[in-house]
Amino acid sequence: MRLRTMGARMRLEFAKRLAATAFVLFVSACTGWKPETAYTTAQPATTPVRNITSFSPALQCMDNLFLSFGVSNVVITSAGIPDATSEVKAGTKDMLISAISRMSVKSRAFVFVDFDQTQTDVAQLQGLVGFSDKFLVPSYYIRGAITQLDSGVIANQVGAGIAIGGVDVGVSKDLVVSVVSVDLNLGHLATRQIMPGISANNSVAVSRSGLGGDVGAKIGKAGVSFNLSMNKSEGMHAAVRSLVELSIIEIVGKLAEVPYWRCLSIEQTNPEMVAEARSWFESMSQEERVVFTQRALASKGYYNGAVNGIYDGSTKAASSRYQAEHGLIANGRNDFQLYQSLINADLALGQQPAQAEPIAAKDVVPTPLRLELVTPKGTAPAYKVQELLQLAVTASQDAYVYCYYRDHNGDIARVFPNRFQPDPYAVAGKSFAVPSQNSAFDIVFESPGAEEEVVCLASYKEVGLRLPDYLKVDDLTPLPVGSIDELVSAFKQIDSTGLVETRLPIRVGN
Repeated sequence: MRLRTMGARMRLEFAKRLAATAFVLFVSACTGWKPETAYTTAQPATTPVRNITSFSPALQCMDNLFLSFGVSNVVITSAGIPDATSEVKAGTKDMLISAISRMSVKSRAFVFVDFDQTQTDVAQLQGLVGFSDKFLVPSYYIRGAITQLDSGVIANQVGAGIAIGGVDVGVSKDLVVSVVSVDLNLGHLATRQIMPGISANNSVAVSRSGLGGDVGAKIGKAGVSFNLSMNKSEGMHAAVRSLVELSIIEIVGKLAEVPYWRCLSIEQTNPEMVAEARSWFESMSQEERVVFTQRALASKGYYNGAVNGIYDGSTKAASSRYQAEHGLIANGRNDFQLYQSLINADLALGQQPAQAEPIAAKDVVPTPLRLELVTPKGTAPAYKVQELLQLAVTASQDAYVYCYYRDHNGDIARVFPNRFQPDPYAVAGKSFAVPSQNSAFDIVFESPGAEEEVVCLASYKEVGLRLPDYLKVDDLTPLPVGSIDELVSAFKQIDSTGLVETRLPIRVGN
C-alpha cells in the first residue's frame, strides 16, 4: 500500500488484528463499578490555600516544563470523559483536548489524535488508517469518567468541613455543596493495558449560598486547597473544566516523569510528591540514572564530559560540587536526594547544555560525537528489486538524530523520527533500527539501476524544534528541497559546529 511514489516505496502494512483491536479503543465503562466516597465530615484544619481563577497558568507552566525536559511528539488519544451520572453535560472531551493543546504550544510535547468512537466497523477503521499517510498512530490513550458523588449537601453547622482529596475545605453555615469527581487512567494503545500508577483521582466541591447566591468551588490536592473564583453563569461547567485541567496535568506529568507539582505550586517536600519522585527514581536502571544526572548537571553548568551512563570521576566530582552548593551531603553519590534536587531545578535537558569550566583538567576527556549507519550488506550496500532496507543507527554519545531518504527521482523524505518512533533522542552506544520492528512501514527497492541514499544528522541540540516550517512536514512525505546538501545546510544554520552528518549510498540492482 503506497505512501509515496518513490524509488524506495514506503508502504503501510497494518495487520488486521491491529485494526480490529487497537483502534476500537473505547467501550462502555466496567459494569459494577462502585466509586469511593469522596467526601466526609471533618473538623476544620489549617491547610495551604491557593486562590485561582483557572489552571491556565499551570498549563503554560507545563508547556515550559516539557520543553526544558525535552518531552516532544508523544501521540495520545481519548474517547473523552463520559459522565457516569448523566448530570454533568459539559463537553469534557473538548476540555481535555484544549488542555493538552495548551500544554504543547512551544514544546510540541503531545499530539492528540481524534477518533469518532461511533466508527466501530473494522473495515472502516482499517480504511481510515491504511490509506492515509498523514495518520499518526497513538501510543497512549486516556480513559476515565465523571461521577457526581453527591449534590445538595448542606453544612448545617458553622465551621463544618468537607474533605476533598484528603484536604479539609471548610464551608460556612447553610452552604449548598455539590461534589463532583473525575477519575482518569492511561493505557498503552497497542496492548490495551492500563499503566499502573499513572492515574488521577480528583474532586471538586461547588457551592452556592442560597438561590442565585455567590458561586465558588474548592479542590483539595496533596494537602493544598485550591479556591476557584467563578462567574455565576458558569457554575458547574467552569468547575468541571478546572477539574479536568488539574487531572490532565497530573496524568501527563506522571507519564513524562516531570515535576508537575511545580506548576501547581505544591512544595517538592510534600510527602505525596516525594513518593512520586521516588517511584520514578526506583524504576530507572543504574545507567538511566547516570545518564539523567549527567544531562541535568550539564544543563546547570556543572559537567561537560560525555553523557555515557558511566559514573566516572568527572561525573562524581560534578555531583559533589552540585550537592555542596545546594545544601546536600557532598558525598558524590548518585542517590535519590540528588535526583530529587535536580528534577526540581530549572533544567534544560531538551536544549543545548550550558558549558561549565572544567572541574579538573585530568577529568575532562573530549569525545567527539560520531554517527554510524550499518546494514546487513555493509556500509555501501547493493540491493535487489523488492528487497527491504534494514538500517541500524548508532550514536557514540547521547544526541538527537534525524534520518532522511533520497530516492532515484531526488525526492527526500524523513524516515526517522517517524510516527512509530516519535522520539529523536538516541542513547549513547545503543543501536536502533530504521524502520523499527514495530513500525508499520517498509522501505522497498523497486527501481533497478537506481542510485539512492540515506543521510542521518546528529546533534547535542534538539535541532528539529528549530527547523524552518517548510522542513516540518509529516514523516514519509517528500520535502520541498532540491538536494541532500540543501537539507544539511538548513541543519547547519542551527548547529554550525556540533552537527554530525553520515551518508549511506545505496545501489539497486536487478
